[in-house]
Amino acid sequence: MFRIASVSLFILFFSIQAKPQHKVMFSDHYPPYNFTTENGELTGFNIDILKAIIDLYELEIEINGNTWDIINQALMKGDIQAIGGTHYPGSTDNDYIYTRSSINTSHCFLYNKNFHKRFSLEKLRSIQKPLVALWKNDVLLHYILSINPSTQFIFVNNYEELLNRLEREDVTCVIAQRVGAMYYADKLGKDHIRTSNHRILELNMGFKVSKDAPELAAVINNGLEVLISNGQYQLIYDKWIKTYNEDKNDWQDYLKYILMVSILVVAIIMLLLFANQVLQKRVRNKTKDLQQQLSLNAQIMQELEQQKQRAEESDIMKSAFLANMSHEIRTPMNGILGFTDLLESQEYSREEQLQFISVIKQSGNRMLSTINNIIDVSKLEAGAEKIKITKVDVMEILTELLHFFEHEANSKGLQLNIVENNPSNPNEFYTDEYKLNSILTNLIKNALKFTKKGFVKIDLTLSHKQAKFTIEDSGIGISTEKQEAIFNQFVQADSSHSSGFEGSGLGLSITKGYVDLLQGTIRMESRLNKGTIFYVSIPNSVK
Repeated sequence: MFRIASVSLFILFFSIQAKPQHKVMFSDHYPPYNFTTENGELTGFNIDILKAIIDLYELEIEINGNTWDIINQALMKGDIQAIGGTHYPGSTDNDYIYTRSSINTSHCFLYNKNFHKRFSLEKLRSIQKPLVALWKNDVLLHYILSINPSTQFIFVNNYEELLNRLEREDVTCVIAQRVGAMYYADKLGKDHIRTSNHRILELNMGFKVSKDAPELAAVINNGLEVLISNGQYQLIYDKWIKTYNEDKNDWQDYLKYILMVSILVVAIIMLLLFANQVLQKRVRNKTKDLQQQLSLNAQIMQELEQQKQRAEESDIMKSAFLANMSHEIRTPMNGILGFTDLLESQEYSREEQLQFISVIKQSGNRMLSTINNIIDVSKLEAGAEKIKITKVDVMEILTELLHFFEHEANSKGLQLNIVENNPSNPNEFYTDEYKLNSILTNLIKNALKFTKKGFVKIDLTLSHKQAKFTIEDSGIGISTEKQEAIFNQFVQADSSHSSGFEGSGLGLSITKGYVDLLQGTIRMESRLNKGTIFYVSIPNSVK
């Protein structure tokens, strides 16, 4: 049997090689199956299938494209031997030979995810007088009316018109050929168009061959089998069809991110509870100390009154801390949980998924920055922060910071520069490099943050005794009533959450604490809507 089949196939090959006049035509407007590009090139899934068969058997077949009417007339007249990309009829056709199916097509419902989270037949059935757009097709009309007899219709003539109907909120859905519709949705940039999983009107597509060319039908059938077995068919399918025909359900790929976010959220909650207990304990201890002082000596009543006021201010600080931290953690947390829910509940393109992951990472970094500030303030308050004096290169630190913040300044159109004012260039300058770096980082970061246009300038005057820094900006400035409290914990120049600036209000408090540890000084000058200048002096702690 194998030998007979081999001989038959050899005869067919020889017959085709002896007659290189075979011609096959395709519709030139049925993407992504077969269509003509803007450059006039006939391409698509079915074209690549036939070309692969031609290469497989080294055949000579002429391939052309035109409208359905013209190519069908050409087949009837015998001008061509086959039409590719033909849907098989539902009844027997004795006039032509139909090859085995090259692909299966189907119709489905498409909807706008901005108006509907999900779509199903049950939803269509439950809506009163739904509005559906489609090509005028009796089969589809009867099918939809069988689901909901009150359905109203909008008839269209092309895919672009069909997909544009989905931009109307009153249009419930459209029904169309699944792959073709999603191809046009991709080309039109309509990423919000989604397909239902329910498929209808499934049809086989293949080659319609003249009865005068049975050898061509046989070779196409054999070639399709070979392409499927050697994996080439799958490559062509993946290139043209897979993207528009697959049902995506890839939220499992991001399970590790969900777990990481969950662990981070639990850690944040535990840290908040701990911070709250620490603050409550501090308030109780201070109140107890005040009561003991009152009972010991009436002469220090005035001092005790001041201590009591500080305790009350501490309680207010605790409330401000909880409110501010709640906002600073809840905002990125909502972003993390919201985009995590989207990744879990919807079908998105790879580009959208990467954007969501980017937002999750940014929110996580913001929460991590808040946590680091809380830890630094706690160490300063507890007196656990120590200084480590080493030899440092002050100008090198400033240069590195300039490079670090250069991108942020450029993105806002700000001038960022360093001016070295006739330093005496000491051979050795000693201080705590980490704390000096943190002081300058916080001040430059604040200047960039509150400056919308203009400049941020850092002046350095370096001597054997000290390093003097002047950080000047042309930003929003600080009102007079806010200037006295600007170095307090949890304070911003505009403390309302609607001010448009993120932050925990701990940066300047940490900066002041580090300056004090280094036995330096810090002061500021500011005018509202004119800008702010910070003056910092750090002594040279030569051993």
